[in-house]
Amino acid sequence: MSMARRSARLQVKEAANTSDSPQNVDATQSLEHGEQYDEEQEERPRKRAKRISAESSGKRAENKGIASKPLRRVRGKLGLLARLAKDVPVEVILEVFCHLEPRDLLRLARTSRELRNLLMSKTLENIWRAARQNVEDLPPCPHDLSEPQYAFLIYEPICHLCDRRVESVLWSFRMRCCQDCASDLSKFPQYDEEFFARLPQEFRSYDILPRDLILTSERWGWTGHNEITARYKAEYETLQTTEERKAWLIRKEKEGQQSRNHRSLCAQWMCRRDIERARELDKLRQQRKEDILTRLNDIGWREEAEIIMKSQRLITCRKDSFAQHKSVNQPRKLTEYGWNIIKDELVTMLSNHKEKRLQTEIERISASPSKTQ
Repeated sequence: MSMARRSARLQVKEAANTSDSPQNVDATQSLEHGEQYDEEQEERPRKRAKRISAESSGKRAENKGIASKPLRRVRGKLGLLARLAKDVPVEVILEVFCHLEPRDLLRLARTSRELRNLLMSKTLENIWRAARQNVEDLPPCPHDLSEPQYAFLIYEPICHLCDRRVESVLWSFRMRCCQDCASDLSKFPQYDEEFFARLPQEFRSYDILPRDLILTSERWGWTGHNEITARYKAEYETLQTTEERKAWLIRKEKEGQQSRNHRSLCAQWMCRRDIERARELDKLRQQRKEDILTRLNDIGWREEAEIIMKSQRLITCRKDSFAQHKSVNQPRKLTEYGWNIIKDELVTMLSNHKEKRLQTEIERISASPSKTQ
């Protein structure tokens, strides 16, 4: 970590000078998917601002008794982060970046053109590497991806083909893909004998082609990638001698094994991350429920809520209607504002439940035979 930061500091001046150069990191598989909406907004023509003379503006200020115009809160590239990139020394910015995570750098790169140019500079590769090391047990960046591309693959749940939201990652193909796109056989053919029959004979005895397990609309199955396969075939056919082709096959087979090992590490890391995230969300939901019960206790309705939870907990086939209520079962901290919004709804629900419960109890007592001496 310290070595990466020292290297980053030594490259501060060079990064500042080259941040606008065409040598920025090629992150077409990363930021372009998330930035296309930002770029569309930036390309829209701006409205012409009304020109106000200094004399008229001064008179308005005098009439209103204002010494100077207050700072207006704005968002986007005129906001705080843009001013940070322009006004704060680059050394300070880079030191802050070293303490962040890759997902934070991705978000910062989309806030303004200045920050994007700075973060996408090749001279800041050490900054991304230091940020990645802040994530516990995250596997190293693969050789065929840049650090921003790797961060995008891990943290951005977007299909690389249609931009839909998707959680699964095809690690062997370095992409995310939704179920509909994965069903397209023109892009992801089945990894079977028919697939191998279209390849050079030498390919079949070497395990070099990447494959991944994809859930289509019908089933799970191993699939190939036509674009990668075509690129491999073109590389192989450009080689002239048998020795060159033999060496190429051995090298690709070794790279394929490394890719499969890396895929396994990434899948395990993401599984652990999802489990930890689920636990965090459960803790937030539990804390929110306890906070709501405390608020209900202050207005005399906690007892009824506990009656609901206790009675329905004994019946395994029924859900706890209070804990599962849409206003209660949220992984969000309860605020005073939020409580004022949901209070009336919860009180109405508890009041209706109490009325039905008492009515049922009265009917049960009335229906039971009277006890005689």
